[in-house]
Amino acid sequence: MRKLAIILMAGVSFNTSAGLDEKIAASFAAKYEVCAVKLKVTPGYKLKALGLKIKADEIGRDKVSADYVKAFVKEKKKAWTLPLRKCQKFADRL
Repeated sequence: MRKLAIILMAGVSFNTSAGLDEKIAASFAAKYEVCAVKLKVTPGYKLKALGLKIKADEIGRDKVSADYVKAFVKEKKKAWTLPLRKCQKFADRL
């Protein structure tokens, strides 16, 4: 129940007209793509960065719409503020 409330609150914070699933997908795809760029030059994370990029592309192929693209661009701007350590955690989980 608590996870549902968190997801719903996250959905309310978006201003685009994309559906909730598109917003969540855009958020993850943007984070994965930005982290892939950041980790590309980090020793020991080159292949994991490639995996993040592939995962971001998979998500993008599944959710192709104008609303998804708008949400993706918005989330990508926010994703650049992620610390490198958080990106490493994303890569280690995949």
